[in-house]
Amino acid sequence: MEKINDRNIYISIAITTLVLGIFCISISLYSRLVVEPKAEKLISLPETMKQGYILLREPQLFAGYKYWDSEGLAVKNSLRYFDFVIANDGEIKAEERPYLELILNRRRSGSTLGIKTAIFLFMVSSIAFAAFIFEQPKKSA
Repeated sequence: MEKINDRNIYISIAITTLVLGIFCISISLYSRLVVEPKAEKLISLPETMKQGYILLREPQLFAGYKYWDSEGLAVKNSLRYFDFVIANDGEIKAEERPYLELILNRRRSGSTLGIKTAIFLFMVSSIAFAAFIFEQPKKSA
């Protein structure tokens, strides 16, 4: 009986998890390095809180606003309120900043989750690459 060569399986797993890891980390780092600092700067000033909210309105991939956990429920209620304010051409008041920070923190936790997920996928990819290397076909003498 011939021994099955698992090298194709290992390399497929390694490449797939590597691509998924790159996808996750690119989205998360973009959010962490570009969107979140810009949003934080915008919500720090009363004049630009509305623009900050509009920037935060689109959720980060790993921190969707539709999930019904305890933190998500508070975010969802804040979104409803701010959507109502924006729809009626209202302004966001300075005392409402903690609610904007709640939405920003949800986005930050999503980017952290994305980075940790990417690290996990890179570890799986490394293990699969190592298995690929060590699974050398034996030469018959």
